[in-house]
Amino acid sequence: MPSESRLRDSGFVDIYLGYDRAQKEYFEIKGLKGASAQLAPAPEELRFDISQLRDQALHFYEETKRTEFSLTYDERLYRITITFNIAGLPTFVFRQTSSKILTLSDIGLTSDLNKGLKDKKKSGLILVSGGMGSGKTTTAAAILSDRIALTGELSVAIEDPIETLLEGQHGSGRCIQLEVTENDGYPSATKKAFRMGATSFLLGEIRDSITANEVLKASLSMFVVSTIHGATAIDALERYCMLCEEINPNAKAIISKSVFMITYQTLSPVFKDEYLRGHNVELSGFNILDSSNKDTIQAKIAGGDFKSLTDQLGSMKYRFQD
Repeated sequence: MPSESRLRDSGFVDIYLGYDRAQKEYFEIKGLKGASAQLAPAPEELRFDISQLRDQALHFYEETKRTEFSLTYDERLYRITITFNIAGLPTFVFRQTSSKILTLSDIGLTSDLNKGLKDKKKSGLILVSGGMGSGKTTTAAAILSDRIALTGELSVAIEDPIETLLEGQHGSGRCIQLEVTENDGYPSATKKAFRMGATSFLLGEIRDSITANEVLKASLSMFVVSTIHGATAIDALERYCMLCEEINPNAKAIISKSVFMITYQTLSPVFKDEYLRGHNVELSGFNILDSSNKDTIQAKIAGGDFKSLTDQLGSMKYRFQD
């Protein structure tokens, strides 16, 4: 099969496989370069690889009964979600992960965010936010990789499921990956990470109160990177606070002191001559710990005054210590 027709070499966001109400099978692909629409039928030349990946995923599900997991196919890592329709037929969503860990320059952080991240004395939470499929995990992995190389120490990436290629050396430091399972959740994985002597964590995606609380506890003393869905950076911060408060009623006061930085990103399709040519990632962020109005921002977070945070973050200036 020609290399250009291989799934691993095709740029896309997601693949959807399933059956419609007439039980007709569909193969659809989102964000494929060269397509005439953001969501389009998968090209014939990719369907062999897609079918092979589907069969491998279905076999894994039958062996483990897990409906969300990662698999490697043709040297690329895919995050896979399986659901079942009303007729009991499977629906698959495949997301191809980045083929490499990007650098801070690659992801386009501003100089003020970069400068804050280069201070190895800093700790706290880097909250990476954005919409679904906007590349949050790719950004989080780049930030953690840079931190490991900067400090030369041990880091642990805890994911559900594993979506990054963080395992291994980064500069003189090292990352160990742990996958969360139904029987071994985030609290257990976080305890293991502390016992390993890690100085920085990636704690997957914040989807529920249990994960949020683990992120909160770890960020009190560690450099922690985590992702969360949100319509804006402030919306994401408020959602994180709400999830934490389901377990800890005093969470906002703790969060106000433990959040280091918040980033927000969007992924937009770029069309030219009616064909999709790629995607544009826009990333913005706020370095709270190095802000000249840090005390005011922290007080507003502690008091739950999220609406007025917009003005504070929009006029943010920085004061870096040598």
